[in-house]
Amino acid sequence: MPHWPFNSDVTRHTWVAIEASGFPQPVPGCVYDGARLDGGVPLGGLGTGYFTLEGNGKIGLVSIYNDIVPPRRDFVDWLTLHVGHVALPLSSATIAYWGHHPVADLVAEFDEMPLRLGLRAFAPFVAGDSATSNIPAALFEIEVTNNGLVSLDIALDITPPAPPTGKLEQVALVGEGLHTTSDSRHLRGTITLSVPPGQSHRARFVFAWYFPNWRDSGNEAHVHRYGLRHDSAAAVAQDALSHFDALQKRILAWQNVVYQSGLPPWLCDALVQSFYSLTKNTVWIARTRKDEWWDEVGWFTHNESHTGCPITETMVCRMHGHFPALFFFPELESSTLDAFRHFQISDGEIPFSYGMQTSLRDPRYHCQHPLNSGQYAQMVYQLYQRTGERRLLERFYESARSAIRYQFTLDDDGDGLVNDQAHVAPGEHWPANQFYDIWPWWGTSAYVAGTWLATLAAGVGLAEEMGDGEFASECNGWLSRGLEAYQNLLWTGEYYRLWNDPAHNRSSDVSLGNQLMAQWCVKVLGLPDLLPEENIQSALAAISRLNMVATAYGLVNGVTPEGTRFDAGWPQAGDHARNTFVGESLCAAMTFIYHGHEEIGLEIARRLYEAMALKTHSPWNQRCLISSETGLPVWGDDYYSNLVIWALPMALGGKSIAQFVRPAGLVDRMIQAGAEIRDAGLKIQDTPSHENAS
Repeated sequence: MPHWPFNSDVTRHTWVAIEASGFPQPVPGCVYDGARLDGGVPLGGLGTGYFTLEGNGKIGLVSIYNDIVPPRRDFVDWLTLHVGHVALPLSSATIAYWGHHPVADLVAEFDEMPLRLGLRAFAPFVAGDSATSNIPAALFEIEVTNNGLVSLDIALDITPPAPPTGKLEQVALVGEGLHTTSDSRHLRGTITLSVPPGQSHRARFVFAWYFPNWRDSGNEAHVHRYGLRHDSAAAVAQDALSHFDALQKRILAWQNVVYQSGLPPWLCDALVQSFYSLTKNTVWIARTRKDEWWDEVGWFTHNESHTGCPITETMVCRMHGHFPALFFFPELESSTLDAFRHFQISDGEIPFSYGMQTSLRDPRYHCQHPLNSGQYAQMVYQLYQRTGERRLLERFYESARSAIRYQFTLDDDGDGLVNDQAHVAPGEHWPANQFYDIWPWWGTSAYVAGTWLATLAAGVGLAEEMGDGEFASECNGWLSRGLEAYQNLLWTGEYYRLWNDPAHNRSSDVSLGNQLMAQWCVKVLGLPDLLPEENIQSALAAISRLNMVATAYGLVNGVTPEGTRFDAGWPQAGDHARNTFVGESLCAAMTFIYHGHEEIGLEIARRLYEAMALKTHSPWNQRCLISSETGLPVWGDDYYSNLVIWALPMALGGKSIAQFVRPAGLVDRMIQAGAEIRDAGLKIQDTPSHENAS
């Protein structure tokens, strides 16, 4: 290979075939000029904290020392090459950067010296193996090539992120030929190399951290799950270094399954990169006391965005973003849903979140509650479809049934449909109390009522699995009435209007890009269609003509019947109406695909991802809301919702969750690829399986 770890002489900022170390065939990806990147690959695992390796070669954001919200902003040099009296920080080089999370591959060229540096940095994130993915370490391999005419003696000086004062014993740096020193604040390592002309030398090292005890933003003390797997940073580092090859091979193996899947190159990249949110936004705490209600698996949470809008497990965001946890770590998904079950109140209502910032036991109710409880019930059914475990169905059924019955109380007019419950003061726009939370709707909306219809269908499915004929009949009765009212209130003759409030003689004929949310919800569950096929096809044609034509980036959220972006008359509300929610547009794209319009659906999704990956160079800082005019970020860094991209290959196969996770499918092949290289010598405590968990 001409340039280890990958061939860097390729066109930048577009999709190319990359020849890379560890991959048997070229793989699709995008190589960036490092200086133009907006954020780098976060090095960390599930609930371990992370630090970013920025495109300019510096360490950027740091959360490994429990600076979770907000993460610490270092943006400092960490690697310097000393050649005689010349010091060459990595940041002084011209860097070609290819990330394939959890791996960052860099090729650096220095103007001052005839040197090329190749760098591969990675965290042990293995799809399907939550225990290995919970190791608090980053692994590095460096290759230095001497392109000059004389031998060069080179010292690699390594300064990992500085821990808090007095905590040096909780970090470790180990490597081949590495000598460490420290002062009152920093741990440093040095590797010396003598490189003849035209030759290359490599070195490996591991940086590990061990900060298991922390307090959330509600000031409650917790222990990170990784604290039960090792007992020190030194133990983590030595263990990871001794299994360097096995960890790297396992990562590249599951990635290669994606790359060789036959999916479009941009989608392969989107799937691999999307996992970065599991590094940046998750916390996984252990069970260490008898009075803790969760089991030995621990309690896993994914934040809406630790950097953009920190709320722990926002239900309406996890409705989009929970698919990677569901597919690859169902034991963790179960722990998350179990927490919602735990916080359910006596009337059946499921909370909107566990709390603000990193708080875990400060649940919030009556925020977006026309959606939360029903979406929880749908996710219970999704978990059962993923695992097929009767035990899980029995654990969650009573809670799901109670949640659905709570939503019955939100039917204001007895027509079988949940009504919108905007909590806004006169003349204001927040909280609108649904996903588009500064764009209030009134009466009955296509989105909220449609999601409710899907909840009722899921309720029928759950009840039939449990042999609960009474509740199945109850849900079917509501569904029959609701479907009739939905058509009467919302069908314009061409598409489903945004909302209708006949009690106050007002309505909106705005076309919502994701007005067919009901259909996406039932498709992923493998349930029968809710809406008439002729209406679905007509609505899809209208969305294509109105919402898609109005932007080059996905779908405009709201468009008038005349084809103009809707403006609610208030700047913030206009943002939500006039622009593009990435997660919502992806759901709409999948609805196109499920209903026979694969080309349109893929085009919508491609435009969305390329706006982030190619236009703003931010595959590891994906926004929630982008401008429908420019494709540039409008709001929200590092968003949970965008993980819904993992449902797209499921839609392309026309499959439900249960079908998508079957043996020999993409999910199973990825899990098996990583497991086949499993290194039994890695000293980690595996997470208990569902069958063994208490």
